[in-house]
Amino acid sequence: MTEKNDFLEKEIVEIIRECARLLEEKKGADIVIMDLREVNSYLDYFLIVTGNSRIHCRSMARDLERFAHSRGLGGRVKPDYESGWIILDFSELIVHIFTREMREYYQLEKLWGDATLITF
Repeated sequence: MTEKNDFLEKEIVEIIRECARLLEEKKGADIVIMDLREVNSYLDYFLIVTGNSRIHCRSMARDLERFAHSRGLGGRVKPDYESGWIILDFSELIVHIFTREMREYYQLEKLWGDATLITF
């Protein structure tokens, strides 16, 4: 069983939107927030973003981790910062930071196409 943070639904959605805005400020591209609760029993939200290089992706991941920790979200695993697909797991929120090539290859938006999109 996964460990959840103690947030109200409205609070977690606002934190996710703040995370998306932070990534936008850091020049992240094609940012998507997906609500997976009605599609999958063990996933809540995905935040997907594209960086223009592995260095850019790594920088966004580290900045987002600091921000998320400051808002009370704890990371559950150590991410692989050298990958073209960096995954940050904060229980309710899983952040996928891709290089363009990796995002086009894996196409998570199509895989989870039944999810509801959230605007920020």
